[in-house]
Amino acid sequence: MHLYPVYIYVLIITKSIYVLGADRREEITVGAIFFEDEKDIELSFDEAIREINNLKFFELRFVSNKRFLPTYDSFLLQQIACELISNGVAAIFGPSSKAASDIVAQIANTTGIPHIEYDFKLEAVRQEHLNHQMSVNVAPTLSVLSRAYFEIIKTNYEWRTFTLIYETPEGLARFQDLINIYALNSDYVKLRNLADYAEDFRVLWKEADETYHEHHIILDCEPQTLKELLQISVKFNLQGPFRNWFLTHLDTHSSGLKDIYNEDFKANITSVRLKLTDPNPFERKKTRFREVDRILGNQTMLPILIYDAVILFANSAKNVISAMQPYHPPDRHCGSLSPWVYGPFIVHEMRTISEDDVEPHFKTENMKFDENGRRTHFNLEIYKPTVNEPLMVWTPENGIKTRKITLETESSNTAPDFSIQRKVYTVVTHYEEPYFMMKADHENFRGRDKYEGYAVDLISKLSELLEFDYEFMIVNGNGKYNPETKQWDGIIRKLIDHHAQIGICDLTITQLRRSVVDFTVPFMQLGISILHYKKAPEPKNPFAFLDPFAMEVWVYMGFAQLIMTLALVFIARLSYREWMPPNPAIVDPDELENIWNVNNCTWLMVGSIMQQGCDILPRGPPMRILTGMWWFFALMMLSTYTANLAAFLTSNKWQNTITSLGDLIEQDEVHFGSMRGGSTSLFFSESNDTDYQRAWNKMKDFKPNAFTSTNKEGVARVKKEKGGYAFLMETTSLQFNIERDCNLMQIGEQIGEKHYGLAVPLGADYRTNLSVSILQLSEKGDLYKMKNKWWKNETNTCDSFHEVDGDELSIIELGGVFLVLAGGVLTAVVVGIFEFLFNVQHVAVEEHVTPWQALKAELIFALKFWVGKKPMRISNSSSSGGDKSSRRSSTSRRSSKEKTRSKTAS
Repeated sequence: MHLYPVYIYVLIITKSIYVLGADRREEITVGAIFFEDEKDIELSFDEAIREINNLKFFELRFVSNKRFLPTYDSFLLQQIACELISNGVAAIFGPSSKAASDIVAQIANTTGIPHIEYDFKLEAVRQEHLNHQMSVNVAPTLSVLSRAYFEIIKTNYEWRTFTLIYETPEGLARFQDLINIYALNSDYVKLRNLADYAEDFRVLWKEADETYHEHHIILDCEPQTLKELLQISVKFNLQGPFRNWFLTHLDTHSSGLKDIYNEDFKANITSVRLKLTDPNPFERKKTRFREVDRILGNQTMLPILIYDAVILFANSAKNVISAMQPYHPPDRHCGSLSPWVYGPFIVHEMRTISEDDVEPHFKTENMKFDENGRRTHFNLEIYKPTVNEPLMVWTPENGIKTRKITLETESSNTAPDFSIQRKVYTVVTHYEEPYFMMKADHENFRGRDKYEGYAVDLISKLSELLEFDYEFMIVNGNGKYNPETKQWDGIIRKLIDHHAQIGICDLTITQLRRSVVDFTVPFMQLGISILHYKKAPEPKNPFAFLDPFAMEVWVYMGFAQLIMTLALVFIARLSYREWMPPNPAIVDPDELENIWNVNNCTWLMVGSIMQQGCDILPRGPPMRILTGMWWFFALMMLSTYTANLAAFLTSNKWQNTITSLGDLIEQDEVHFGSMRGGSTSLFFSESNDTDYQRAWNKMKDFKPNAFTSTNKEGVARVKKEKGGYAFLMETTSLQFNIERDCNLMQIGEQIGEKHYGLAVPLGADYRTNLSVSILQLSEKGDLYKMKNKWWKNETNTCDSFHEVDGDELSIIELGGVFLVLAGGVLTAVVVGIFEFLFNVQHVAVEEHVTPWQALKAELIFALKFWVGKKPMRISNSSSSGGDKSSRRSSTSRRSSKEKTRSKTAS
């Protein structure tokens, strides 16, 4: 029993001697230079050496020779490098970028010893490459890293304006491509150095928020500084919703940002890190984690890169040494004039070796170098450092691709992401019918429920699709640009200052506006047209047939007829030729009769003016001359009346002489204009079309000023001036006003083509989602329904005026002729009745009967249409002896009349 422990020790010693005796691999010494505070990098270096040496079939065995620097000292660094070379090292790793000189690279270049770097280095000029021919750097090249950042920010994120903040010269070098986006135009890219704000970082964040209204910040700082900077930025609302941060340091994930992450951090924070190779799912899981496992698991860049540097050198050295047997170790002299013969071959192998041919595999993906030993290929993982959520992967070959999240990664991310919680958007708009209006009973509502209109319905639909809340901000207009101050107002101003996230109303997409804000896809297509006043047709005059002559002409004609009548009577009485015997059978009558009394002369005048004949004609020359002149006068007046009648009867048809923009330009009576500073005026002012330029020049020259401050003012001016002013406006607003006012109309066709869209701040990441949702609403027909709802006026009671083509006349215009006819008929009937009653009274007196008997007898006889002869004494006639009594009545009445005439003549 006492011999048992001795037996165990002997067995262990024997096995160790056997293992050492069996390991006959070529031993290679490698040197490494670390600073004293780089313990993690040292452990990773040792782990890589250990894993290489544990490979059973690896042909080399590596021994490390490490040196440490308390602080940077170029003289001490040179001594350490020479000391390592004197110890026969086949490669030197490091130092990190804390060493400001390239003395190690120059010594390695002189001695032919491979020099492997693993930290960022500023780009060397072409002349310096001659002194670094033995150097290989596994850290990403700053120029390629800068290109990666450019593609992420400009191509993927589509940020058009941002602030760049850097801490180190290497950080500034990582920004070089982003700086050149707009050649450092201060309106788009602001560059700031943290050293300038070292005394108080609050000044930096106050400037970013209040002066620049910045919503896109790109920050490159050391992980140790990051937590303090972001905590201070919270006080200036830079971590609020709709703020975007991009952290460019590859070790951002090691800054402990998750320790301070809380509900105050609603900003979208993303960062990048080197993409590690995906683990083998069939690899056996470790049951005991060492310190080095924790270091490598944290994905800190320098420990991982020095691990890859060791793997790269070891595999390259194995390939070269096995191909160039026997092996000759390097000379042990720092100032040797004969470089190590193996060195250049190993360096060349490191620059060309395939990552598929190394064992064990690299920790980082995609390792390739250029001819100068710079790493030009690597993969970057874009992730959220606050919750450690991978998002995308950038590769030099394919750009950005969405990363496939494994179930293991997804399940491990249990931290809440406050940046994706339901957001409240501030929607800026202004009062404009029918887009945004106050409800008639708005006193009964609160908040956004007080408003209605097309824009209200649209944003409500979008909020349902995208699941966000919103509140309205009301301003005075869409946004006009002042060329003198170079400032915007209205909706555009609020979006530029990031006081609102969405702008919605009748907001036209223009190139000038797109330079300061972004737009979604259009939700409405429109153009420009002319709004004019529609005069209602004058009421049709039933006495329109009198219009060919003025009223005084008709009066003069009446007087002329009266004078001519009296003239004919007087001349007739003077002319002996107009005195004729009453009975032509009597050759030598006792008296003569003149037929040209007032009644007959008036009848001649009326018949002549009506172009009708007369049964009596003048005989003497004076009368014929007078009658002929009257006929000439009647002919001229009638011809003139006939020629003008048709034109005057159709003159009350409403016709507008302005039918297009060209008609407006060619006349000066009707002034026209547009809204000052709006997209319509911008369209005319910047157009190269001749007609549009002429229209713009005329609008500017009109006195009083033809421009208005709002569309509503322009519509009111059109109605006020009643045809003296035309307003150029967008067809959507024009149609809305026409639907609701019968006195307004559209003139001409649509001019140009314009679009309404939602405006968002430059680079807003939610713009794409809004555009997709608008397309969905369009495909489902919701946009069409909403437009009909707010544009179509179902209660339109405007009278539709019937436009008559050609010379067609309505019954109203010719109604006066019928009225004259009816009046003449009525007059004739009335006169006839009075004449009938007068005759009844005369019969009653003459025949000695009562008036009723005479009226009855005369009325009965008048109704007997078949009787053609009337008796002289109709009151005494009866049905049996009607004919005899009729003859006696006629004879007695005729004899009584002759007796009366003879008495009058005597």
